[in-house]
Amino acid sequence: MSYTVHVEPRGSKPNPRALRRQGRIPGVLYGHEVHHPIAVDAKELEKLLARITRSSRITLIMDGKQLPAFIKEIQYDPLTDRVIHIDFYHPAPDRPVTIDVPVRLHGEPAGRKEGGVLQLLRDVVKVRGPMDAIPEIIEIDVTNLGIGQAVHVNELKLEGVQVLTPGEATIVTVVAPRKEEVAVAAAPGVEGVVPAEGAAPAEGATPAAGAAPAAAEKAAAAPAKAEEKKPAEKGKEKAKK
Repeated sequence: MSYTVHVEPRGSKPNPRALRRQGRIPGVLYGHEVHHPIAVDAKELEKLLARITRSSRITLIMDGKQLPAFIKEIQYDPLTDRVIHIDFYHPAPDRPVTIDVPVRLHGEPAGRKEGGVLQLLRDVVKVRGPMDAIPEIIEIDVTNLGIGQAVHVNELKLEGVQVLTPGEATIVTVVAPRKEEVAVAAAPGVEGVVPAEGAAPAEGATPAAGAAPAAAEKAAAAPAKAEEKKPAEKGKEKAKK
């Protein structure tokens, strides 16, 4: 599919802010034997961006000439999310291009019927090749993926380009759902754990109703008995005197 957009060279005036008020987006065209500050109509650019991917080849029309190019960088306003600047790269016709190609998934994975979760781990694959061989998008059918299965980079079949992303890298996988941990460990202070008979309850733990008094309770009673013995001990001391 071919995409075209009209751009015009610009000088230092008007400044970028003034250009945007006029409905034009400032940018730069650079690459093989070219380096120009440019401006592009905001509405035309918006329509273009809605149709392409980051690896789509675009034909720039400038001063009656047609220049093949790729979008190198887009800057967005953080508040409005509108484009405020764009860079186009014009490669040499006889030189390979290195670019990230986006991944698109389609199909319903078989593992989802068993409760599996589809996870996209890598949304682009880096490739290198002639400008005409660069794919716009990499389509991956996930229909046959069961739980525990995955698609790796080395399984892709891309013609005319060299894949630079490591072959063992996982692109997409189906993982088993996480099971909630329902078992409660018998650890001090865990609600619902009853201390053994005669054992002191953990700090903050509440003995179960009807449970035998804990050692801590017995220990608490010991000082009272000691207090009861004190008068008798004083009497013995007087008798000795």
